[in-house]
Amino acid sequence: MKTTNSFSINFFLKKDKASKGNAPIYVRITVNSKFVDISLKRRVSINAWDQLGQKLNGTDVESKDTREKIRQMRNEINAAYDVLRYDKQILSADAIKAKIEGIEEEQTTLLWLMTYHNTEIKKLLEPGTMKNYYSTERYVKEFLIKKKKRKDIYLSQLDYRFVIDFEIYLRQREPDKGQRPCSNNTVMKHIERLRKMMNIALKNDWIVKDPFIRFERHMVNKDRQCLEQEELEAVKNLELDSDGLQIIRDNFVFSCYTGLAFADICQLSDDHLVTDIEGEKWIEMVRQKTANFSGKKFYVLLLPEAIALIRKYKGHPMAVSSGTVFPVYSNQTTNRYLKKISREAKLNFDLTYHIARHTFATTVTLENGVPMESVSKMLGHSSIRTTQIYSKVKKKKVSSDMKLLRERLKQA
Repeated sequence: MKTTNSFSINFFLKKDKASKGNAPIYVRITVNSKFVDISLKRRVSINAWDQLGQKLNGTDVESKDTREKIRQMRNEINAAYDVLRYDKQILSADAIKAKIEGIEEEQTTLLWLMTYHNTEIKKLLEPGTMKNYYSTERYVKEFLIKKKKRKDIYLSQLDYRFVIDFEIYLRQREPDKGQRPCSNNTVMKHIERLRKMMNIALKNDWIVKDPFIRFERHMVNKDRQCLEQEELEAVKNLELDSDGLQIIRDNFVFSCYTGLAFADICQLSDDHLVTDIEGEKWIEMVRQKTANFSGKKFYVLLLPEAIALIRKYKGHPMAVSSGTVFPVYSNQTTNRYLKKISREAKLNFDLTYHIARHTFATTVTLENGVPMESVSKMLGHSSIRTTQIYSKVKKKKVSSDMKLLRERLKQA
C-alpha cells in the first residue's frame, strides 16, 4: 500500500552526555519531518560505534547484548508504524513512541495535556488563576470543533499555524450572551496560558518542538483606572442605608489605604497586625496570589485612615465569628454592592479591588512622594516592573511638579 508519509529510524550517540569514552545510545523516529528521541538505556564505547553503518562493533557479551537491543527496538518501531497505518490512525513520531512505551494514545493529545494541567498543576495555583485556565480550555475545545472539525489533536501536530489560527479565532469569536468580545490583551492571556501548558509538555519530553517558538506576544499598555483624591473622599463620605453596603465600602476604602487585594482582606487577622519598637502599626502577611510559589511577604505601614477602620470593626460579630479583622462578604456579593456604591458616588465606572490597589499605588502613595521601590514592597510585587504597570503619573501631578520647578527657577 502506497503511503504519503515519510518515515525513518536513526540510531545515534549523544556525545554531549559522554563520560570516560562512553555515551548513551538513542534512536530518533522521524515522521513527516517531525521527530522524537528514545533512549535505549545503554552506554557504549564511542570508538566502537559505526554511525554510518548504524551498528556497534565488538565481540564482548555487552556489545552483543546491545546489538540485540538495537534489533528489537527497530522491529518494535516498524511494527508500531505498521499498526498505526493499518488502523488508519494519525501517524506521528509521538504516536509511535506512545505505542512502544505502552502509553495510551490520548496521553499525547492536547486535551489530555490540559486535563493533566487542570488536575495536577491545579494544586500549585490559586482558584482565581485556575478559573482563567478553565476558560482557556473551553475556548480551545470550541476552536478544535468549530475550526479544525475535530475533538482533539496530537501534541506532535501542533505548530505555529495552529497558534495563529487559535489567535484569529479568539479575535473573531462571537461573544456569548452577557460577554464582551475578546480584547487584544484577553486574547494574549489565553494564548499565554496555552503556552505555559505546552512548556510542561516540552519539559516532560512529550513534544520535541515548541509550536510557540516564532510567536510574538503583543500586549497593549492601558492606563490603569484609579480614584482621584476627590473621588476617594466622595466614596468615604457616602451616607449608605444598609450595614452590608457600609461594610463593603469600608473594606474597599481600607484597600485604597493599604493596597490589600480582596483575598488578602478576607484573610486579614489580628495575627497580621504588628507594632514596632517605635509604636508604629503595620500589616505583615503573605500575598494570597503568590503564596504557593515564592511566599512573597509584604509590609504596609498603617495610615491613620486604615487604623480608624480597624478600630471601627473591633469586636464586630461577623469579624469575631470568622476570626478576621473585618466582616467580609463573598466575592460575588462584594462586586454587586460595589456597583451600587459606584452609582451612589456618581462615578462613571464600577469600583473593583483592582481600582483600590491602583488608587493606593498612585493617588495615595506615588503622588505623595513615596518611592516606587517602597510601593512595590507594600503591594507584595516580586518585580518593580509589575508596580510600574499598576501606577501612572497623572497630568495633574506633572503640572504640580513643573509649577514647583518654575518657582524654584525664578528664585535662582
